[in-house]
Amino acid sequence: MVSNNHSYARQKLRETIFSLATGPGDIRKRLTQAYYGFFKLKNKDFPLELQSDWECIQNELKEFGPIIREDGSVFRGAVENTCIRIKNQTGVKIAKKILKIYISLELDYRDK
Repeated sequence: MVSNNHSYARQKLRETIFSLATGPGDIRKRLTQAYYGFFKLKNKDFPLELQSDWECIQNELKEFGPIIREDGSVFRGAVENTCIRIKNQTGVKIAKKILKIYISLELDYRDK
C-alpha cells in the first residue's frame, strides 16, 4: 500500500490524463505534449509497487532516443522522436499504462 498520498504524482498524472483525453492530434502527438507536464516525475514520487511501471513508461517513451546534430545539439528529443516513430496503437498502450498508474494512486489515496 501507499505510505503517503503521493500528491505531486497524482496532480501531474491528473493533468496528463486530461491532456491525453482532450488535446488535439492523434495519441502520439498528445503523448508528446503531455510529457512536458510530467517529465519531472521520478520513481521516488511513486509508491514502490508502481515504480517499475513508471520506469517502463519512461523507457517506452524514449525508446528511439534523441536525434543529435553534428555540432552536438539536440535536433529532436527522445520522446518526440519516439512518438513520431511508434504506431498509434503503441501510443494508446502507453496512455493506458499512465491511466492505470493514476487510478492506482487515486484508489490508494481514497482508501486511506
